[in-house]
Amino acid sequence: MADTVQKDCKQESDAMGLPSEPHSQRQPEAQHAGQTNIEGPKQSDSSSLIGGAGSASAESKEVVSETQRNEKMAEDNTLIEKLAENGTGSYGETNRSTDSPFGTPTHQQNKKEDTAFHAGESPLFPDASSTDENVAPVTPTAKKKGRPRKNPVPQKMPTLSEEGAENSEAQTPQPPKVYKKRGRKSKAELLAMRLEQGLPETPEPVPKQLEEEVIDEKEMTLGGRPKRRAAKAAMKYLQSFAEEMGYSDQTPQAPENTTAHEDTESSMPVKRGRGRRKKRNTDEDSDDVTSDADFVLPDGVTVDQEEEEEDDEDALNVESESDLEDKGNKIRVASAATKPKFLGMAANGLLNNVMGPVWNCMHMTKEYREQYYSPWVFPEWIPSVKDWKFLSESEALNYLPQEEKSPPFRIRREGLRDDNTLRRIGRFQSLSSHYERWDLAFFVGGPVWSMEWCPCPEGSASTQYAAIYSNKGMDDRHKVSGTHTEPALLQIWNIGDLQHFSCPTNKATFAYGVALDYGCIWNMKWCPSGTWELPSSNRKIPQMPRLGLLAASFSNGKIAVFSLPHPESLTAYKTYQSKGSASQQPLICKVQCTVVLEVGSIQASSNSQCGQCFCLDWIPMEDHKFLAAGFYDGTVALWNLTTKSLLQRVRQTNESVTLYPYHSFIAHDHAVRVVTWCKASSDFILTASEDRKLKFWDLRRTYEPVNVIKRYLSTEVSWQLHWCGISVAQENCYVTFGLNGIHYIDAGYIGYKPYFVAPRRGTVWSISGSDWLNTCTTGDSTGEVIMMLLADMTANPNNIKRPSDRRFPVYRTELVHFDAAASRPSDAEGSTEITDRTPVCEPRTYSEAIKKFYLLFEDTDMRSFKNAAKREPMKQMYATEAKGSLSPDRMPLDSIHKVRFNPNLDAHGWLLSGGQSGIVRAHCLRGLNSPITSKLIRESQAQFNAMYQPQGAIANEAIMKTVTHSMDTIVEVL
Repeated sequence: MADTVQKDCKQESDAMGLPSEPHSQRQPEAQHAGQTNIEGPKQSDSSSLIGGAGSASAESKEVVSETQRNEKMAEDNTLIEKLAENGTGSYGETNRSTDSPFGTPTHQQNKKEDTAFHAGESPLFPDASSTDENVAPVTPTAKKKGRPRKNPVPQKMPTLSEEGAENSEAQTPQPPKVYKKRGRKSKAELLAMRLEQGLPETPEPVPKQLEEEVIDEKEMTLGGRPKRRAAKAAMKYLQSFAEEMGYSDQTPQAPENTTAHEDTESSMPVKRGRGRRKKRNTDEDSDDVTSDADFVLPDGVTVDQEEEEEDDEDALNVESESDLEDKGNKIRVASAATKPKFLGMAANGLLNNVMGPVWNCMHMTKEYREQYYSPWVFPEWIPSVKDWKFLSESEALNYLPQEEKSPPFRIRREGLRDDNTLRRIGRFQSLSSHYERWDLAFFVGGPVWSMEWCPCPEGSASTQYAAIYSNKGMDDRHKVSGTHTEPALLQIWNIGDLQHFSCPTNKATFAYGVALDYGCIWNMKWCPSGTWELPSSNRKIPQMPRLGLLAASFSNGKIAVFSLPHPESLTAYKTYQSKGSASQQPLICKVQCTVVLEVGSIQASSNSQCGQCFCLDWIPMEDHKFLAAGFYDGTVALWNLTTKSLLQRVRQTNESVTLYPYHSFIAHDHAVRVVTWCKASSDFILTASEDRKLKFWDLRRTYEPVNVIKRYLSTEVSWQLHWCGISVAQENCYVTFGLNGIHYIDAGYIGYKPYFVAPRRGTVWSISGSDWLNTCTTGDSTGEVIMMLLADMTANPNNIKRPSDRRFPVYRTELVHFDAAASRPSDAEGSTEITDRTPVCEPRTYSEAIKKFYLLFEDTDMRSFKNAAKREPMKQMYATEAKGSLSPDRMPLDSIHKVRFNPNLDAHGWLLSGGQSGIVRAHCLRGLNSPITSKLIRESQAQFNAMYQPQGAIANEAIMKTVTHSMDTIVEVL
């Protein structure tokens, strides 16, 4: 019967995860002199005999303080010494009787335990008057009754064979018992228990995973947690990531004098910052990966600086020197080789970390254009003389703008004496460039709503041209719903020989105008590259040297592509046709467009359903053979300009060519205002609509946008070459107070939050970005033109310190009342102020506005940015960004509608701007010039001269040069 009960108890204990040999874990022998091996009150053997009460007692003893245990041990030592002096018992008997209660028969021992338990005594420590004379009397300690366990541990009945094993084990020292947390035991603990129980050490082959889980004590903290496992995992991941990215696998060696440096640093006094910092944990259990000596990044892998725009002074105020050193010397050593930090001040007065991205972008833009821009495209679209018809003065009158004189204005330049002279220039007339500031001004006759620079090859050092469209009348308004036609004039202006190091010698001149009957021009774009050729190229009549290909979107819903010639060829042909008689009238021509783009197909070619075309864009790569456009009903259409398909390419009766789109889709619920192609990939475009949404599209899957961002009403977008994001201009009608302005929005690939680039007070009508300068400019309804230097947008731009130091006013337009101007001391000495402050009605038409106001252009000195925050234009910009009054009822004569950066390397620092007044101004941002710019321009000019001029010959008038073009190469024939 006893054997059966013993087997059942053993099975239950095995099922509950308890060890089969309860006597294998014992307390070590006493280390005190003359102390025998007596088990304390914490033995699990005695607790297993008294059932639930015993288990409660065992639980209560675990919480006894260390002081009580020492006192109990002292009492036991005293009793043992007394027994030794009296000579009662032997060492073996005492050890046997105190070591285990199983020395007596089972039924007698149970009887003793019951008697002692009911009498209030512990069965493990009987009284001195007990029947066992070899056991010393011990005073029992008070026991704290605990809550009984729900499932008591089953008692295991000992056998005679076990008693002998216990006596032999009692004489050998046992390892200390380590109490651990309750829970499932790990494989390592189970293996250790098997070794203690004397079972075979390796009952079966240990799998490889078990070997990895057995953690060395050196890898464990005091709390039992593994150390540096996260650091090792992160290091392995970074190494694999570096191998995938093509970086070197070599890891930089830690400096040998790190310990000495830390000792020296700890002895120096630490300068604490004023900022509130978290207390750094320096104990051994810390999981900080930067404290591990083996956590070193591979060469080429960089760590994003949290505050890369922070200068040295702010670094001392925000962070202490010890914090900067504790961030990891080894990480900074690895990142310094790949991501240089620009320290110090540049020659223009800006910090080098502000100018650093500008210098990097110049090299990247040059490499991109050499790789993706084509030297010659669309060789069949050459301008021909037979397609051009010169209009007489009476015929051209219907297309010319109505205003023959510009509104009165004057220019105030920072740092120079004020010029109080009011100027008015005639239609198609201009002012000479200022000898010191190099700015230009000319009058186009009406409000400017569309304007683009003509691209030319890098290093050509040629004359710069611009295409400009203005409304016919100053008070004209155009409907956006429904298609309509009206006379319009496309103006081609010769801005002059613009260089970054010299003042223009000639004034801006009106080259020629193209009379159109398609309606107003909403947007126009030049082909990015491959369409310009030398003006001195000799072509057989009737062909003329080509200036470029220009695509324009009209209010009749069509897109027309024009092949425009150089003005010299057109003027020479007109002189030949008029038999040498020169005319002072502007050159106005009618021309048949090269190709017309329409929405629909051969069977249904009506554009009335899609409405007007508001925007378009050329693909910036792949020979520029694709063009995208957006329409009033939310449709986006794509054309292949080189298609040979009979379904997409149709020749009309008047020998004009009509192209139909190869793909179109509904992108928005309302009119599409912006279409921009990604310059880094031909598969992605961006669209912005009046439904207040920005959508990123993958043209391979147009059934769903890649990303949708609902913002405010966007007016224009700039998607620059180097960054995975866009700069958005917006109207102020739907914007939350304080958030109106320019925002940089990530395309969704990196996941950064929108970055507030610059706050503006009014509606931002236009934004333009320069890939060469990593800069954006804006023109708004308040008449201000602002330049903003962008940072490295691959890092989180929201960590940029002091973004206000990155924007500068180019110039500011202000409406000044004639009476207020007369009362200013700077305008006239001895004048009296007007005391009558009665509010007057604001003028709402152009004729009323020029009778009461004149325009004042306040230019900023862009030659240098030194002490920019203390200069007057900067103070005015800061004052008007958040506060200031708007006059929506007044004629917006000071509003700026279009700003454009020059895309050509030779004149990349020139900026063109125009607005409601019809006065177009050109400024040179000379403060952004650098030796890197001059070097790139010299290299490009040498490359251009080697490509277009004969080697080993001197150019003179006797040499006749003919340029023959093909799709891929340019061959020069003498």
